[in-house]
Amino acid sequence: MLFTVCVTSAGAAIDLTPVPAERVLDGIKFQQLIFQDNGRKIAYEQPRGWKFTASKGSIAFTPPDVTQAEAAIEQSVLEKPQNFDEPTMKLLQEQVLASLPASSEQPAVVGTEKNPVMINRHETFEVTVAYKIGGVDFERSVLFLNLPDAQVRFRVSARKQDFEKIHKAFRGSVYSWQWL
Repeated sequence: MLFTVCVTSAGAAIDLTPVPAERVLDGIKFQQLIFQDNGRKIAYEQPRGWKFTASKGSIAFTPPDVTQAEAAIEQSVLEKPQNFDEPTMKLLQEQVLASLPASSEQPAVVGTEKNPVMINRHETFEVTVAYKIGGVDFERSVLFLNLPDAQVRFRVSARKQDFEKIHKAFRGSVYSWQWL
């Protein structure tokens, strides 16, 4: 079961259609995905062993050997630059709750964190929510990155029992996101 909410716009700055590449460090090969950002390139190393499916505005990842878990990188256009002030952070929490599947029960924000990861010197904001579907506990985290003209969202969802492991692997991959 995949939980994908994709809000994109044709004017979004980053083309998330990946071009596979490889980086070598001390003889060790690292698989990378290269995205286009208005003539610049972005390199990203997905968690090892995870598979992906992509479209121009989003890319979804599935971990091996874990069911009912997925992650995604999505984006949307920002009409004007946006800071992570109190009203914006509250609005983003509401957006994450609203993005849950329609069959979700007992949705609740269980955590927020400003700047858990700095990406290319840009601030981030993370919202973590808990919910149930058919009596099964799930968690979802969305890490927001606001660029001058676009908002990038790193989202991960999994059953509560798998969430920490999946979240840690995906969050670790976010550190590799860099403009070349």
